[in-house]
Amino acid sequence: MAKDAPSRPTRRQLSLLVPEEQRAIVEPIRQRLDPIQYSLIPAHVTLCRDNELPELRILKRRLERLEAFSFTMAFGEPQELSDGCVLLRPTTGVEHFQALRRSILGPDATAQGAHLTLLHPRNATGAIHNLESLARKLSGLEIRFKTIAIIEQRGCDPWTVKNEYRSAI
Repeated sequence: MAKDAPSRPTRRQLSLLVPEEQRAIVEPIRQRLDPIQYSLIPAHVTLCRDNELPELRILKRRLERLEAFSFTMAFGEPQELSDGCVLLRPTTGVEHFQALRRSILGPDATAQGAHLTLLHPRNATGAIHNLESLARKLSGLEIRFKTIAIIEQRGCDPWTVKNEYRSAI
């Protein structure tokens, strides 16, 4: 009798989901460059990864007690990394992003490189893109974040939004 393949665990993260107005710009690009990742997770900036998060009960309590927040990230031109990943890094708003991480994870939270992924490295093999064309389409992209989403992925299924915490601003 064949053994069952080991199942992938459930993963959870905190994400800053791209609001609808900017999704209309970003998602068609993601869909063309990386249809696999596009089908798994909406455009977002990861705020806290699974391995950083406290127990869910504690996390929810911290999110419910967060002070009001709202900040804007302006993004620079698309960058291609050596592993084939194509992403946008913010040129402004990083200090607010890091402060929000510390308010959730505590004062010792490590800094994380904020970014918006257009093409995930695991799907980059054979992907064709033109950075100049992408830069024109994404020029001047600014995103105002005022909601944190707890998202979850079971095995290889698409990520689902489990809860959203909206700022009072």
